[in-house]
Amino acid sequence: MSLPVGWARVRLGDVVEIHDHRRIPLNQAQRAARPGPYPYYGANGRVGTVDDFLFEGDYILLAEDGGYFDDPFRPNAYAVSGRFWVNNHAHILRASEAIDHWYLLHVLNATDLMPYVSGTTRLKLTQADMRRIPIPLPPLAEQRRIVARIEALFARTRRARAELQRIAPLAEQYRGAVLDAAYTGSLTGEWRERRGRPEPPLVRLDHVVSELRYGTAQKCTSEPHGVPVLRIPNIVRGQIDLSDLKYASLDARDLNRLRLSEGDILIIRSNGSPDLVGRAAVVTRAASGMAFAGYLIRARPKVDVILPGYLAIMLESPQIRRHIELNARSSSGVHNINSAELGALQLLLPALDEQAEALAHIETGLAGMARLTSEAARGRPLRNAG
Repeated sequence: MSLPVGWARVRLGDVVEIHDHRRIPLNQAQRAARPGPYPYYGANGRVGTVDDFLFEGDYILLAEDGGYFDDPFRPNAYAVSGRFWVNNHAHILRASEAIDHWYLLHVLNATDLMPYVSGTTRLKLTQADMRRIPIPLPPLAEQRRIVARIEALFARTRRARAELQRIAPLAEQYRGAVLDAAYTGSLTGEWRERRGRPEPPLVRLDHVVSELRYGTAQKCTSEPHGVPVLRIPNIVRGQIDLSDLKYASLDARDLNRLRLSEGDILIIRSNGSPDLVGRAAVVTRAASGMAFAGYLIRARPKVDVILPGYLAIMLESPQIRRHIELNARSSSGVHNINSAELGALQLLLPALDEQAEALAHIETGLAGMARLTSEAARGRPLRNAG
């Protein structure tokens, strides 16, 4: 590819000073015996501190081995300044008068280094191969204009990344607000008013289920023999996850007692984390016929009174979550809620059509926020060498 007029293509070794001979590696034990304020750098950044320094000033460190050579989205060069120490996993470069310090950094991170590295299990950029890396070299004034433009773009990227990082907590706040509105009835308040419906009553949970049953204490194994048994790891953010099933040998009586039906609610009753106690998921058609483990409670909704999805949403509401977590906490480190405590939970019980309306609002809103959060998560890892 031809270069613009006034540009040249040079070898890296011709435009930098190489100070690799001044490196002195220190292992972790040696660094621990020499605590101090000076940064100790390796291939990909700072790895500790020591009590002395080898270098002082502005340098570019370029990974020699252990770098991200095969990952185009991660930098292999970084700028350091001040007083510091470097081990033998990074080349130590100083820009000559012909090349701007920051232009050198950006051009190294924009260069594919794979043609210049060797090795299989651990890629290495030897000094000889590093010296021959070709560098496009515009006049100094043009280098500095390029750097200014790059820095402006990186500043925008950093601002965008900061905004993306705000999305996940905002989505969680939105989720809490929606579930709060469902619990209080305000989510479907206008819908109710248009139909002249009265305020729905508060009822105990045990009034809207036909049973609250504990699961099996039978030992489960990974061998696919017997009956699949759902456990705590199978309840993931309100969903049944069948990717990690265990199995148990249950007799006909136990299986009949513990067999799950579509629309049952599985609730975590015991866990080391109070945040997980009371978390629930609706049993899907794919999971019907399976059994469930002893750290779970099955709630079987009276479907002529309450929709399974609505009951699961009520259990996730901030009001019920606070009640569960407060009462489940234990100094023993294992937090619990029993069937009597679950049965005493209070929840709003509108008519079935209003429950369906609330569920539609919630599912639409939360699905939109989930898409936004997923897109934000994909955007955050974008490379930013600035």
